[in-house]
Formats: sequence, structure tokens, C-alpha cells
Amino acid sequence: MQIPQISMHQTYAQLGLRITKPVQEIQQPQAELNLRQEPAIVEIHQPQGKLTIDSNEARENIDLRSSARRSRDNEEYGYQKAMEAIAQISEEGDRLAAIENKGANPIADIAFEESTIYHNTDIIAEGSIVGDGIQINYEAHKPEINVQVRGKKMDPVIHHPIHNYTPGKVEGYMKQWNSLSIDFVGLNVDRSL
Repeated sequence: MQIPQISMHQTYAQLGLRITKPVQEIQQPQAELNLRQEPAIVEIHQPQGKLTIDSNEARENIDLRSSARRSRDNEEYGYQKAMEAIAQISEEGDRLAAIENKGANPIADIAFEESTIYHNTDIIAEGSIVGDGIQINYEAHKPEINVQVRGKKMDPVIHHPIHNYTPGKVEGYMKQWNSLSIDFVGLNVDRSL
């Protein structure tokens, strides 16, 4: 005996998605520094030195002396000769005081010395223009150096980033529709039972 049956077939719905991904583009242009070094300013000033030349002594060495210097030289010369004469007279007096010593004849010795004292005497000038006659003095001054540092200058130009953005999309569609099918099996019934 067949019993009637209901056969059901069900199909689920399937939802499909079409996804377009977003696109993001970012560019960062480099900044421009515009950096430059300003040259320093250097100022150098050299004060003039002082040069002094004294030729008085050289002039005096070649006998171009002033009257004051000539008087001073004559005074010194006279004093020196007076001291030499006093020394000579004192020495001769000491020799004459010892006349009682036998074997020495101081009078004859002194007479001989006095007769030859001016032989072979040269008069030499007291110097020359060469050598220490000219005095040169130079007074140098330090240079004045002024440095002005001007440093660096920078004029930066900043570029903003470039940003392009395309948003994504999501679209839904039915990939498979739902369905339900119902079938009847065994609709014939045996009546002879």
C-alpha cells in the first residue's frame, strides 16, 4: 500500500556582492629649502706705524756737532787731561821721593820720558757714520680686524600633500533566488483494500 507523501525541495537564496575597492593616492612633493650662506664681511685696518730716525750721533761722529755738544766734549776732554796730568805728577813725585835709593836715577828717567811722550801719537776720529751712528726706531701697531658674520638665510617653500581618493562601491545582486518545490508522491490509493 502506498501512502501519499509530500516531497519538498527548497533552494536557499544566495546574495552576491560586487565590491569595487577604494583607491587612495597620496603624493608628497619635496619642500624647497632655498638655503644660502651669506658671505661674511671682513674688514682689516692697518694703522700706520711710526718710524723715527735719529742721526744726531752720526752727525757728531763726522764732526758736525752742535755747539752744546762740542762744549760738553771739550769739557770732558779737559777733565780727562787734567786727571791724567794729576796722576802723572803724583807718580813722578813718588819716584822723586825715592831718590835716595841707590841705582835709580829718577830725574834722568823722567826727562827721557818727557822728551818722547808725543812721538808716534796719532789723532783718530771718534767714530764714523757706519755702525751705531744712526738710531732707527719703528713702532708697529697691531692690525684691527673686524669680522661680521652674516649667517645663513633660508626661505623654505612647503608643498601640501596631493591626496586623491576614489571611494569603493558595494553592489548587491541575487546570485541565486530561493525556491520551494512541493511534489506529491503516491496519489493513487488502492481501493481494493
